[in-house]
Order: sequence, then structure tokens, then C-alpha cells
Amino acid sequence: MSSVAVSVTSAPSGVSGVGMMVTVMVSLSLPVPSVVETVSVREPDTFAAGVNMYGIVNFQTFFAQSTPWMGAVSSGEYGNPKTQADLLKRLSPIHKLERVRAAMLVMHGANDTNVPLVEAQQVVDTLKKNGRDVEFLLFPDEGHGWRKIPNRVKSTVTLADFFRRHLIEINPQAAL
Repeated sequence: MSSVAVSVTSAPSGVSGVGMMVTVMVSLSLPVPSVVETVSVREPDTFAAGVNMYGIVNFQTFFAQSTPWMGAVSSGEYGNPKTQADLLKRLSPIHKLERVRAAMLVMHGANDTNVPLVEAQQVVDTLKKNGRDVEFLLFPDEGHGWRKIPNRVKSTVTLADFFRRHLIEINPQAAL
């Protein structure tokens, strides 16, 4: 039996529709945890594959490189980078990526003004440095999310192919 979990990483205050790290994880045989957080980090042996789509992974670089309006909005949502730097560092998944064992697909829009491209690049660079299986799909004509139909199709096909290669081809029983 396969299960799918969607993890949304945000500040302790709750989930935001702006600038969250969305991680889709698929388990080959284990049930979805009742509290799903950044499961690739918290439960590295549970999941075989994950996807990061335009997510914040390092609050320090996020606040340093975000547009002023996004920084102002995000300070209220996630924490003030001047007065809560330690909290934001602890919340940043980038500092825990050494625990990731699952194959990872990272997708991001080059023109993202909500979450700077550097966030995706950090994930890819860190996972590669750690010898992990990581793929990167950059949409040069998109921002935060996919607006154009061809890009939505490409994203969906890429997701399906990624999970097929990392789940079904590795464990054909998962397709049953």
C-alpha cells in the first residue's frame, strides 16, 4: 500500500498561502503521519521521494533577498529577522538537509518575487554536496507557482515521471 503526504512548512503561527515550502512525499508502505511537517527531514527513513515547490528553506537568505513588501508581510507571518533571528534559524529546513535520504525534485520559477530563486538553489546545492539524488526543474518564464498551461503540464508530467522512477520502478508492488 502506498501513501501520499503533503507537507507545508511554515512558522509556528500557522500555514500561509504565501511563501511556504510545500513538500510532497510518498511512502512505499507506511501510513501518512498524523502531523505532517517537513517529513523528509523529521522522518528521513519513512519516505522514498519528495518534491519542493517554490518554498522557503532559509529564512536568513529569504529576508535578505526578498522584496521589501514581501519581507514586511513575512515578518508578521514567520517572525522578525532582526529580533527573532535565532528562532528563524531553528525553523529553517536548510540547516537539517543533511538528514534527507529520499530522492528530491526541486521546482521553482526564475521570476519568483515571493520566494527568491536562491531558496531552491540552496536545496539543490546542499543535497548535491551531500551526495543525494536531487533534480532541479527551473521555469524561466514563471514566478511563484505556474500560471502558464504548458508549464503546469510540464510540472505535472515531471512529478509523475519522478515518482514513477523513484517509487514504482524501484518497488513494482507499490503500483498495485
